[in-house]
Amino acid sequence: MRISTSGTRRWLLATALCGVLITGCSSGSGGGGSDAKPQAKPAAEPKPLAEGALRPLLLSQADLGTGYVQVEEKPDSGKFDDVSVQGCPSLEKLGQSGDETMFAAKAETSFTYDTDATLGEELHSDRPSVLSSKLHKLFGTYTSCPTYTMTAGTTPIEVKVTKSATPELGDEQFAYTSTMELPSGKQVLKTMAVRQGNVVVMLVGAPALVDRHMETAVGKLPAGS
Repeated sequence: MRISTSGTRRWLLATALCGVLITGCSSGSGGGGSDAKPQAKPAAEPKPLAEGALRPLLLSQADLGTGYVQVEEKPDSGKFDDVSVQGCPSLEKLGQSGDETMFAAKAETSFTYDTDATLGEELHSDRPSVLSSKLHKLFGTYTSCPTYTMTAGTTPIEVKVTKSATPELGDEQFAYTSTMELPSGKQVLKTMAVRQGNVVVMLVGAPALVDRHMETAVGKLPAGS
């Protein structure tokens, strides 16, 4: 399967592991007999926030402290547009969804720390039920195969995935850790997402940085989001 990584080349490998979102499945139960009682109308869900409303909620250098440098947005050269995955049928199926399965709105930023570590943040917004179903399926898929091979260009990269513990934040939490055998050596990345209402905070990067800053990232969301 091929995963589009357009717009996120500054942390390619992290995005290749978590940058494709899929539409969650839903199933309805049919009514019983003719004497079934009317169901109460469900409460209306909060509407998605627009990208302009998400951007002020992103982490900043002031939030992170010293040693962090925000990475300037650059046009995508297309060098890493295609990433292929082998050895994990569920991931191969996931890649067929493409960009059309993204959430309603998205904002993102990324930072380097002491020049050799990265921290990327994405904020997504949609109706809470949509966020929940997609996140459950997305993280379920990425943790379904303990090992697989990812090819960036012509370089095969062996990937090992393990589920990770999550803090008690927001309404739902998801996390996994990926260990990649790169030509330059081993790289470990942690992906963690916390849903609070109609907004999801997703951090990807060095595990210590993700663990250190998730509470701050969730704390920037407005109450009741």
